[in-house]
Amino acid sequence: MINFRLALPIFFSKPVVFRAVKVAIIVGVILAFINHGGLILSGNITTECRIKMLISFFVPYTGSSATATMKILEQLNT
Repeated sequence: MINFRLALPIFFSKPVVFRAVKVAIIVGVILAFINHGGLILSGNITTECRIKMLISFFVPYTGSSATATMKILEQLNT
């Protein structure tokens, strides 16, 4: 069971956030081009498309942050 009082400060700590932002930028750009490349290149980006692209950046950010947090918690417990 995850102790959220311990996990949340780690999740929002500078090293975890910094790494997650780097991952989100790299993976988010790739996901945006995979999913919306035609619209991006044609210049016909709709508001709905922009929202979906923005969400594409949150997925790798959250995944990276959660993985780093779990790893740090695991190291603290051993």
